[in-house]
Amino acid sequence: MNLNPEDFKFPKVKIYERKIKLEYRNTLITGPKGVGKTFLILDFLKDFKGKFIYIDLEDPREKKIDLKGYDLVIIENYNRFFPLPNTRVFLTSSKDIFVRGFKKIELKNLDFEEYFSFDKHQSITHTFNYFLNDGNSAELVFLDDFFKAKKLQTNLKLMNYDYDILKFCFSHIGEKFSLYQIYQILKKTKKLSKDKFYDEIERLQKDKVIFFVDRFASLNAPKKLFSYNFGYKTALTYDKNVTALLENMIFLELDEEIYYLDNVNFYLPEKDKIILVYPFIDEEKLVEKLKKLPKKIKYDKIEVVTISNEYELSYKNIKVEVKPFWIWAFVE
Repeated sequence: MNLNPEDFKFPKVKIYERKIKLEYRNTLITGPKGVGKTFLILDFLKDFKGKFIYIDLEDPREKKIDLKGYDLVIIENYNRFFPLPNTRVFLTSSKDIFVRGFKKIELKNLDFEEYFSFDKHQSITHTFNYFLNDGNSAELVFLDDFFKAKKLQTNLKLMNYDYDILKFCFSHIGEKFSLYQIYQILKKTKKLSKDKFYDEIERLQKDKVIFFVDRFASLNAPKKLFSYNFGYKTALTYDKNVTALLENMIFLELDEEIYYLDNVNFYLPEKDKIILVYPFIDEEKLVEKLKKLPKKIKYDKIEVVTISNEYELSYKNIKVEVKPFWIWAFVE
């Protein structure tokens, strides 16, 4: 699509602000499909007074492009074969690429604080229920409930990755696998070479579509699998594993070195902190769970993330804070 400023029409939805803001400089925005790369640009354009042109390289229509005379050139779905003009440029890509001289922004889906600012339900618990069920995609906030799962299912087919590998990963978030185990499962139902499988998994990780969390001090053990958008699990399966969804939500809110252990959902060694995930748990049951914590790791803080419970207790002189996800996320 090649649009002159006078032809450019904003979509008929409100453009909500993200925590990240664009500046008037050469910028590359990367991130998986649906994280809001286009909307980040639209937010910038609301107050931009210069002359700009918008080009989508995935639009199949013939492009007769003269890029002279513009203050800003916007190129969506950029590839390295397209010549860059000598002016300010915004680029987007679903691949984890690098362009010399460009500030790089690795855009993620909405965190809960952003989702809450987008969503217009009356209570934070209502908003959380939507977040848990629909996922963290910016584009889904504006859709009618009926179309949300269908939108994610369609997006999955349009993503430039092996469909079966991607579907498996999105459907099994929070579970532990070695890569060899995943390969053995998939090759029972499809023709798949080992090289193709490992290359695809590497590409999915590089583009930050899926993530693996290692077991602490045991890097050869099975890895815990997470997705950039936990909503895909609900859209692809009828498995209502609330703990897995909650784990994925928490993982995406964290930005440090993370591991897991037996009876420990997340261990953050740089902060000497343990994070436990129990959707619903009372004090008596929690104390029994705490007795099973590993004895050979260092920690001085325990956080327990729930759906509704909130209280504090002391365990072996360590403060244990139990909070619903929405309170925990805002504090984090």
